[in-house]
Amino acid sequence: MSHDNQQAEVTFLWNGAPIRARQGDCVAAALWRAGITTLARSRKIHRPLGYSGSYPTGVLARVNGRPNVRLDQVSVQDGLVVEMQNTWPSPRFDLLKLAQFLPPKLVYGGFEHGAWMPKTGPAYRFAERAMANLAGVARPADVTIQPSPIPGERVAVDCLVVGGGPAGISEANRRARLGETVALVTRGDRLARFATAAGAAVEPLSPQVRLFAGMELFGVYRDGALMVGAPHDNRRGAVAFDPRGTVLATGRRSIPPLVRGNQLPGVFDAHSALQLAAVHRVMPGRRVSVVGTGAETELADRLVSLGVDVVHRGPVEELVEITGRSRVTAIRAGAEIRCDAVVHAGPWRIDPSLGFQASGEGMFQMLARPLPDTMSVVGAAALDNERVHARKHLHPGTLICPCMDVTAGELYCHIDEGETDPEVLKRLTSCGMGTCQGFPCWEHMLALLAARIGVEPEAIARPTHRPPRRSITVAQAAGLAALVEPDR
Repeated sequence: MSHDNQQAEVTFLWNGAPIRARQGDCVAAALWRAGITTLARSRKIHRPLGYSGSYPTGVLARVNGRPNVRLDQVSVQDGLVVEMQNTWPSPRFDLLKLAQFLPPKLVYGGFEHGAWMPKTGPAYRFAERAMANLAGVARPADVTIQPSPIPGERVAVDCLVVGGGPAGISEANRRARLGETVALVTRGDRLARFATAAGAAVEPLSPQVRLFAGMELFGVYRDGALMVGAPHDNRRGAVAFDPRGTVLATGRRSIPPLVRGNQLPGVFDAHSALQLAAVHRVMPGRRVSVVGTGAETELADRLVSLGVDVVHRGPVEELVEITGRSRVTAIRAGAEIRCDAVVHAGPWRIDPSLGFQASGEGMFQMLARPLPDTMSVVGAAALDNERVHARKHLHPGTLICPCMDVTAGELYCHIDEGETDPEVLKRLTSCGMGTCQGFPCWEHMLALLAARIGVEPEAIARPTHRPPRRSITVAQAAGLAALVEPDR
C-alpha cells in the first residue's frame, strides 16, 4: 500500500458539496486534488483565480462563517465548511461571472470611481450596495461567531530570526551556541518547507531556539525595537517581540511572468508547485511547462523525479503569453505548447516590506534607508534582486495586480498622460492595495512603468510599505492592548 493510501481521509464541504481529502492537506491542495481549480474571483471583472503561491487573493474564502481566510494556510478537517466569496446570488449560481464581458475601461480605477455612479439619494444607496457586491466585498462573519479578545504574548529575546529556511535555521543555531536567547518566526507550519521539498538536507533547529511556526511577522515599529506577528490560526494570540537584534532570513520569491494570462489557475511559483508534488502528492498538472531565470532545469528535474510530466523548460524571457479561459491550456514561447500548468522559477526578488517598515523615512515621499544597526540580512535575502522582464508594449489585458484587478491597460492610461509617480499610480488604480500589500504586484507595476518610459527600474522610488503587511484579526489585535503601550 502506498504512503498516500495509508493517510486518513476526512470530508469537508466546498460550496455545499462534500470533498474527500487526506489528513494533513491544506484546503487549497485538497481542492486541487479534487479537480477544483477556481477558488476565488477577481475584484472587478471576476476573473477565475486559484492557488498560485504568488497571489493571496486567489485562495481567500469563507471558512466556518469567517470571511477572507487563506485556504493554503488552513488544514482540512472533518465537517469544515468552505465557501467561495465574491459571488452572487450563490457560489453555485454566480451571475457576477458575467462581469468578465464588460468593457475593461468601464471599471478602470474601480467601480467606486465610475463617472456614471449616482452621487445622492436612493439611487446612490442602491448603486452603493450593488457596487459593494460587484467589487468583491466579503460578507461579514456570521453573527454566531462571538468575538472576544485573544490574549497575546510579549517576548523579549537577544535575537529574533525571521524566516525558517536553511539560512534562518543556521543563524538561529549559531546565535544559540553563543549563549543568546533566540526566537525564530516562520510562516510555514514546519521548517525549511521549500528546501525539503526540493530534496535538500537541512540541519535540525537547536532545542534552545524558541520556534513560532505558522506565524506571519507583519509589522515593524519603532525602528525595529518592536515587531509584531500573528498566527495564521485566528484562535491563537498575536505576539509582540522585543528583540535586541533581528536577522531577516526571508529568502527570495519567484515573480510571476509579466505576460497575459499570468493569473490563470494552473500558474504556480516554484515553492507552491513543489509543495503540491512533494508534500501533498498532487500533480500541478498533467502537462507542465517550467520557465525561469536559470533554475528552471533543476526545478524541472526535481518535478520529474516526483512524477510530474514536464513538457517544456526554458527561459522566462521567451514566454509571450499564457492562454486559457478558466485555467491554463497552453503557452506561447516561440511556438504554442499545450500544457495545463506553468511553473515559474524566477525572476527571484526579495519582499522588501519588513525592511522598508524598519527604515522608511520621509515627509512627502517615504524612501527606504539603510537598515538600523540592530537588523541584518542573511541567506538568499541578502542577494541582489533579479530583473523582471517587461516589454514596452504589454497586452492591455495583462494583469498587474490580480488582487485589485488592475491591468496594464489601466496603468497605461495614466502613464501615457504623463503620470509617472508610483505612489500616485497606486492611488489612482489601487494597485498593490489588496491582500498582496504590494508584493509581487508592485514589482510588476514598477517594471511596466520603467519599460514604458525608458528608465531603469532601480531609478524609481517604491510606494510605501506600511504594517500590517498581512491580516490580523481584531480579536488578536485586542489581545495586545495591555502588552503594547501607545506611542506618546
